[in-house]
Amino acid sequence: MTLKTVNAYTLSVPPRLGQTALHEAIRALDGKYSQVDVLAASLRFATPLDLCALRALVDHAAGCADLVNFECPSLVDVQNYLGRMNFYADLPPNVVLSRDPPTLRRNDRSTRLIELCRVESCDDVQRLEERVWQVAQPHFGNGPMAKACVSVIAAASENVLDHASSPIGALVAAQRYERTGLEVAIVDLGVGIPNRLRGRSEFGHLTDIDAVEHALQDGVTSTGEVGRGAGLAELIAAAEQVGRSTLVIQSGQAHFTVSCRDGTNDIYRTRPGSPVPGTWISLRLQP
Repeated sequence: MTLKTVNAYTLSVPPRLGQTALHEAIRALDGKYSQVDVLAASLRFATPLDLCALRALVDHAAGCADLVNFECPSLVDVQNYLGRMNFYADLPPNVVLSRDPPTLRRNDRSTRLIELCRVESCDDVQRLEERVWQVAQPHFGNGPMAKACVSVIAAASENVLDHASSPIGALVAAQRYERTGLEVAIVDLGVGIPNRLRGRSEFGHLTDIDAVEHALQDGVTSTGEVGRGAGLAELIAAAEQVGRSTLVIQSGQAHFTVSCRDGTNDIYRTRPGSPVPGTWISLRLQP
């Protein structure tokens, strides 16, 4: 495959990140560039999903360009938040920041935050499970709700390792809010659920939405191996154990929202404004 060579590419980050803008930005970087400028000075707010997606964009740009210039948020609070959430940690060597990362006094927030981390191995998944428990247990106690939180994250992370073929692994972040509960996000830039499932001949005819819906069924797997295929179905089963939860799965031209309350769920299927690169999963859990 011959990559087209372009001198420079500029991406502007809106004050409040929208996933469609990030989907388009990542897909737009499909060549080889001498320089990519990511302008994030106007950023005013970021959820855990926004944080993962923005870092995925930077990592993806670093793989496409000789140099990536990242213009840091101008608001001190936002810049400090990115620093506190380890957004600037272990950046690719060809990424240059417009200013130094903030030097922060790191109070213990282990029961409220999971700083941005990368999952690339089974050991990473195990460490992540321990961190999720630290955040979930103070909010949900020692019962099935906290255990369900861990199960959801483990299932989503293992799905990336087993199937995604993501060049950046899976990026994970979480934050526990007093009013809205625990929010967790997982982003990868792999082949995506629909493409992976359509690798099997019996699923080759499925649309993206149909493919994701099939992948959510217990026993359906892209490999066809008996005893596999519980991963995505396990996401919903675990989410149903929590008092109130909203699970969003985005991949390709499929956007699924699963709203669970008191052991029942409603599933909403939509088509995103722009195809989603890889698979993006977000989960909000409330007692």
